[in-house]
Amino acid sequence: MGPIKVEQLFPEGGCDTHHHIFEPHNFPYSPNRHLTPPKATVEQFQAFKESLGITHSVLTHGLSYGHDCSCLTAFIVKLGPSTTRGCAVINEETTDVEIEALHDSGVRGFRLDLYGYKSMEDLQKQIRILRLYADRVRPKGWFLEFLQINQGNWEGLGQVIPTLGLQVVTDHHALMKAESMLPTGANVLSQPGLADIVALLKTGNFWIKLSAPYRSSTIAPYYEDMKPLVLTLVNANPQRVLWGSDWPHTPNMKIRSREEALAEIPFQQIDDRAWL
Repeated sequence: MGPIKVEQLFPEGGCDTHHHIFEPHNFPYSPNRHLTPPKATVEQFQAFKESLGITHSVLTHGLSYGHDCSCLTAFIVKLGPSTTRGCAVINEETTDVEIEALHDSGVRGFRLDLYGYKSMEDLQKQIRILRLYADRVRPKGWFLEFLQINQGNWEGLGQVIPTLGLQVVTDHHALMKAESMLPTGANVLSQPGLADIVALLKTGNFWIKLSAPYRSSTIAPYYEDMKPLVLTLVNANPQRVLWGSDWPHTPNMKIRSREEALAEIPFQQIDDRAWL
C-alpha cells in the first residue's frame, strides 16, 4: 500500500501573509518580552507550508524578540528570499542605515509594538506612535501593521489612518468578535469598531488579514459563526483582504504580568485544514 496523498488546499500556490518563527535556542528572546513561546522552527514551518501548497509567505517578527531583528533576517535567508518577505519591529533608536539594511534583506513592513509603548488601549498614544513611525518608513514604501485590543479606538483611528500616506494593515479580523465571543443577544454587525473598519477598507489604503479565527470565535474547528463578520469585511473591499495562517498559533492576546510573560506558554492546537 502506497503513501496516502493529502489534497493541497493551494494546488496552484498561495501566500501566507502572517506567520512567525521562534528559535530561542538560536536567538534568545528579549528579557522584556510579553510572551514566551516554545520553539517553532523554519523546518517545521516549511513542512506546514508544503502540506497546504503555500509557495510564498510574509514572516512577521515575533514581539518576543523585541526590536532585535537579527533573527528575522536570518529566518528570511533560510526560508528563501525569493519567496519570503518580512515584517519587522523597530524602535525610535533604529537608524536609517538599519532600515535600509532591513529593506535589502527583504523586509517590506513594520509591526507597531504597542505593548512596548504601554499603549495597548490608549488612543492618543497610539495616534502619536502611528504618526511617528509612518514618517520613518514612508520613504521606503513599507506598510505599517498593528493590532488593536480596544475596539472603541477604531473611531478615532479611522480619522487618522487615511492621513498617514502609506498602507496600513491590521491582523486577525481586527479582533472583531463572532457571536460565540459576544454577550448573549449582541449583534455581530453592530459591535464597536466594525463600521469604522468597513469605512477604512473602502479608502483603499487599509488592509485586513483574515487570520486566527480562534481569536474571534470559540466554535472550533470550523468557526462557523465567523461567516457574517468575514462577509462584511470582504464585501467592504475584497481587494484589501488578505489571508494569514498565524502559524504556530500563539495564545490569545492579553496584558500579562511579568511572571506570566516569562513563563513558557504552549501554542494553541488548531486544525488549520479544517478552518481553511
